[in-house]
Amino acid sequence: MRDNMEYVKLFWEHDYPDDPVMIIYEVDLDDERYAVRLIDIFADGHTSNQEDKAWGYVTEAPVPTVEVFNTTDYGEEFYACLISKEEFEEIWNTGMYNGDLMF
Repeated sequence: MRDNMEYVKLFWEHDYPDDPVMIIYEVDLDDERYAVRLIDIFADGHTSNQEDKAWGYVTEAPVPTVEVFNTTDYGEEFYACLISKEEFEEIWNTGMYNGDLMF
């Protein structure tokens, strides 16, 4: 079991109806910040969980820190913040997101 994790909520403001408006990453801090699991959240509130048990990671590159996501290098359509493990697990287990979808 991995113990040193960080949970990053990334808001994405865009006009693409088929893409998520939020992505929540479970980041392994002991392995170069790769995401172990992630949750896509769409404008209508439905979610899609992603986990790759074969490889152990769902991102092809390390997940940037909140500070890096919030620079202008990523564009003004992104905003990131940290959340608790409990919040991540609740969304993962229920398949529902009832929070604000805008930053």
